[in-house]
Amino acid sequence: MSEQAGLDQVARDDARLRELGIKPELQRTLGFLSNFAVAFSFVSVSTGAFGNFGVGIGLGGPAFVWSWPIVVGGQLLVALVFAELASHFPVAGSIYQWSKRLSNRTLGWFTGWIYFWAQVVTVTAVSVIVAFIIDGLHAAAFPAVEGAVPFLDSPDPTGISTMFTMISVTVLVISTLINAFGVKLLAVLNNIGVATEIIGMGFFALILLFFANHQPLSVLTSTAGVEASTNGNYLASFAIGSFMALFVVYGFDTAGTFAEETVDASRHAPRGILSALLLSGLIGAVFLVAVILAIPSIPDAMAEGQAGGFPIATTISTVLSGELFAGITFGEIYLVVILVSVFVCTLAIQGSASRLMYSMGRDRHLPGGSLWGRVNTTTKTPTSAILAVGALAVLPILVIGPLGGFFLSIAATGLIYLSYLLCNIGVLAARLRGWPHRPAWFNLGKWGLPVNIAAVVYGAVMLFNIAIWTSPIFGDFGGDGRGYTNPLINSFFKPFGQELTWLPAWPTFEAIITAILVFGAIYYVIAVRGSAEDVESADAVTGEASIG
Repeated sequence: MSEQAGLDQVARDDARLRELGIKPELQRTLGFLSNFAVAFSFVSVSTGAFGNFGVGIGLGGPAFVWSWPIVVGGQLLVALVFAELASHFPVAGSIYQWSKRLSNRTLGWFTGWIYFWAQVVTVTAVSVIVAFIIDGLHAAAFPAVEGAVPFLDSPDPTGISTMFTMISVTVLVISTLINAFGVKLLAVLNNIGVATEIIGMGFFALILLFFANHQPLSVLTSTAGVEASTNGNYLASFAIGSFMALFVVYGFDTAGTFAEETVDASRHAPRGILSALLLSGLIGAVFLVAVILAIPSIPDAMAEGQAGGFPIATTISTVLSGELFAGITFGEIYLVVILVSVFVCTLAIQGSASRLMYSMGRDRHLPGGSLWGRVNTTTKTPTSAILAVGALAVLPILVIGPLGGFFLSIAATGLIYLSYLLCNIGVLAARLRGWPHRPAWFNLGKWGLPVNIAAVVYGAVMLFNIAIWTSPIFGDFGGDGRGYTNPLINSFFKPFGQELTWLPAWPTFEAIITAILVFGAIYYVIAVRGSAEDVESADAVTGEASIG
């Protein structure tokens, strides 16, 4: 595209925003590859696989790998709906904007409110994973001495906190500064990270497949006896093992939330959503199969996963222990690849959360809304929102510690699936009223309604699986393994190390949902309901009536 053609397209994109009742303020510089990259970085198969493979194989056995195509297929239904929405409404804020424009403002607001907190806590969790990876690299360079304090538990150079806390907080500070500097820098780093992740995961998958097979193909259907913990009901064990995939395959809508910064967003945002999901699904499938076939001892890998370890890193370090050069091993190269991927994942999630905060802020739909809805005139980024997301993501680490923040993120996964489901329900209601009246560049046509219905059913089933906790009321599905997927909040929520003896043994997901909905409802009734700040103008392009 020539420079003049690009400027003409930007002018058309900005005109489209004005038709949607939005004043263009963000810098529109992202092309398709950068738009795709930021969504791919949010999904980040390498990050999710490193952090959650242990849960999958430990609680679901090797056969858990079949949950990957199931979840990817289900999320493809969701992604198809979102791609059509992004083509119609290329607006920052993704599912918040989409649901409030097509259903009603109340559903839209709660969708955005829930999704915002989910993303904030996810930023916290990913920064903690960076600390785990650095711990692995430190262990490779400086083998542990018997009786010594573990690296992450050791005091930081200032003596104020532990290395665990210092690393996690430092990652968030750096991520915040990069996001605030400008979308161009964010895009460059994301592009580098995506290239590193794709090449690195592809490289290690092929090396493992061709040179490090230790298991027959039949292991991919082996339950390895995990059903013994669920009274012989493997479906119950498989449902827990599926969390490896559930914890990874989301965030593809980020391509839509960066739409106001993307050139030709009505085309590139939907392409970014679908490309990020499909490529993540393909790479993840090959990599997971390669790792399982390369595991020297399935029982040992399962035990490590059940103990909260990282079997993927152990497997690669064990089977590819040879030195490449200067004493550097394949295992260490793998950790470096993961480190880069996790860091850019942090950048992408914080960028997405800040755009959602910005979108809700300019609608005056958050406390201090006018502040979060401002764009820095120099960097052309929502700097206030970026700083706020960084500060909020740091809080769990400082209050309940990095590991507590990581456990809290488990509930965040459920919040994301809940917000996706709410958006899909709102869009389904709009379809039943005749939407869309005119097709956008990407449209599902006659498949829109059945795909939307299937996406709602899939989302409801997955959300129910996420919501189950350790309890006999769920029968075989409520076994002890649920302590990993939906832990009781009193087991880790200890502000500044102080145990709250009065804290009830509530499942974390339900406890957080309750808190978010209660505080959200109070704020909505007091400050949002009846406000006219975000009344949309008529959509001249798609033929939608104005809403308010």
